[in-house]
Amino acid sequence: MTGRPEQETRPVTTSQTPAVLGFTTGQGADEPRIYVACLAAYNGGRLHGRWISAACGEDHIWTETRTMLAESPEPDAEEWAVH
Repeated sequence: MTGRPEQETRPVTTSQTPAVLGFTTGQGADEPRIYVACLAAYNGGRLHGRWISAACGEDHIWTETRTMLAESPEPDAEEWAVH
């Protein structure tokens, strides 16, 4: 006995379970994606990045990566990593 009141436990249902990080449900759920992160923000203690479709081609990935860096909370961010 711990002296703490017993808490009721309930099973987690599908509607209460969030999608796994990086996965979506519904339309486009089967589309491959990559997460591109800003390293300047990471080194500054912040998480900044974006999920990008890997099915749209190299030009799309580069454009989205540059846009993500331009929106970084760190000025002049230019280094990135794919996770």
